[in-house]
Amino acid sequence: MQDYHNTRIIGFDLGHGETALTWVRADNQETNPQSLLINNRKSQITAIAHHPQRGIIIGEMACQLSDATILEIAFKTRKFQDFSYQKTIEEFVNAIYQHLIDTNQIQTSDTNYFFIGCPSGWWIEEIQSYKQILSETVPNATVVKESRAALMHAKESGIFTIQELEKSVLVIDIGSSTTDYTLVKGMADTPIDFGHDLGASLIEKEILKKTLELHRQYREKREDIIKLGKHLDEEEIWTLEEIEKLETILKQSPIYRNRCELRCRKAKEEYFNYQETYQDDFVNVGSEDIQRKFKFSPLVNGKIIDAILNQPLQQLDNKSWCDDFGSQLKVVKRKLDEQSIIPSAILLTGSASKMGFVLEMSQETFPKLPCKRDGEPELCIARGLARWGRVYIRTSGFMDEISKFLDNELTGIVGNHVPAFLDKLAEELANGLVEEVVKPCVKSWRNREIITLKALELEIENKAKTWLTGSDGNSKVTKCLLAWLGSVQDEVREKTDSICSKYGLPLGTFGSKTIDLGDHTGKVPTSISFDDLSGLSLFVGHLVAIIVGVVIASLFHVILFAGIIAPIIGIVAYFAGESLVKETDIPGWVRKFVSDSRINDLARNKKPELQQKIHETLTKDPTIAIKLGKSISEWLKETVQEQADRARLLIA
Repeated sequence: MQDYHNTRIIGFDLGHGETALTWVRADNQETNPQSLLINNRKSQITAIAHHPQRGIIIGEMACQLSDATILEIAFKTRKFQDFSYQKTIEEFVNAIYQHLIDTNQIQTSDTNYFFIGCPSGWWIEEIQSYKQILSETVPNATVVKESRAALMHAKESGIFTIQELEKSVLVIDIGSSTTDYTLVKGMADTPIDFGHDLGASLIEKEILKKTLELHRQYREKREDIIKLGKHLDEEEIWTLEEIEKLETILKQSPIYRNRCELRCRKAKEEYFNYQETYQDDFVNVGSEDIQRKFKFSPLVNGKIIDAILNQPLQQLDNKSWCDDFGSQLKVVKRKLDEQSIIPSAILLTGSASKMGFVLEMSQETFPKLPCKRDGEPELCIARGLARWGRVYIRTSGFMDEISKFLDNELTGIVGNHVPAFLDKLAEELANGLVEEVVKPCVKSWRNREIITLKALELEIENKAKTWLTGSDGNSKVTKCLLAWLGSVQDEVREKTDSICSKYGLPLGTFGSKTIDLGDHTGKVPTSISFDDLSGLSLFVGHLVAIIVGVVIASLFHVILFAGIIAPIIGIVAYFAGESLVKETDIPGWVRKFVSDSRINDLARNKKPELQQKIHETLTKDPTIAIKLGKSISEWLKETVQEQADRARLLIA
């Protein structure tokens, strides 16, 4: 086992609105994450400023600089191809890293691992790009989806019971720019993610707009939300001219606009922390000095917040913030219902989850579920990232051995079992083609729904192609695969059991779920379908020709020796050939000799021959077996990898 002395795990929650960091030691599984302070605070505004003398300043201090040349806030997005965005992220992360070193909160002599969160809705390519940017700045960077981190924190801090975690938990992470919904089943199965571009920063922007609007309404004598004169002195209310000047400054100067929005954020947070206190009274979070001409103080109380939350917004397709949040909750519920998934509980994370209506609306949509929230939701992700990282590092040896097995041995195991699979596949295809194609087509000819044997050939050919390449054929492949996978599973289990034993995991940890189809049921036919395998289009063509040849020859034989017409057909066949017979409209009374029992006999007698021909066709081209083995191996590799991710939680 690895020696984890002097190994630190750092959870880095770089959020759109706020940033927080925590740490744990890798050699102690019991310790709770401790906060790393930025400017002496556990959580800091995600902000960076450039100062001509002081250089780069981050967090709250960046917002207080009156002479900064650049001020960026809430800049975490998906703009990974934007060089300026990459530069901003690198500068901010590097400034955080240097601050931790300068304040002796981390030592470069230690081995430091950084686990950095990202929204659940980000694509794999976006996560990889983000990791690449971060790796340029901090050592040993790993990107983890924030919802997983939140649930890990909830698991280890006791927010949820074991029973709840064994089922599924819906994580609702309300950030500054996005709201992510993630269903995690048993801390293990592949999470089901729903991302949505709805964040709390939109509320802050609207507070800024609403403040200017309320001043204007007072001067234009059209107040509808509040009577501003009851709360402010006349000289504190801007004139129309001053409002226009202030709007121009905010439009032309991103620095002043950012500062005002930050002031609005503080007012919003203060309101929701003490909501009952500010139903009528204004929140007081100080003012922002604008070019020494204006004092901007956000106007926030219960009436104003209600108006903002319920007004149509262009950014949300003319839906209000509350309406959009509520509709997304319903979308998520509908998607879960469609998959027959009933969560055991809901976890609310993110600082914006402190907004009281979020809890109320979540409970309205999911009335039967317990809805829980951490006491410090702004630190939930950072703590969860540190906890997740500790598990990740402590189980790295286990994962390395599983990966070696998957890379070096699994394909060989599957390859050894492929011949048995092809045997079973030939049998299933022969049964399906006889029952679903041959017998119905012959009966249609017997009943004069098909006129000639030539037309029968074409009908069998078309139906066979359709059946082989359609859902019916693929379902036979799937059925065959399910029956065959058990033998592969036994050998895979032997290998994984030896690895599990080494790391103190119970035998059978991978067990029957090693190849449990679960959410992958739909992937099985796709992985090994005829359409996806190169060369199998040729296989289908050969197989169809075999079927037609076997069936028509047998049927011709039945007709040739049936009834009193046999001599006539025999003479025609002798002098003109079978082709002419195929074009002949054979009378109905002759067709009656092809009874159901004769059709069943034909099918029973010819099925072994057809099965043999199918098997010969499958095994004749070695690339088919190779492609099959590769496809199945890749699918098995994915499922085993997921089981390994589950198992690493058991180790820790």
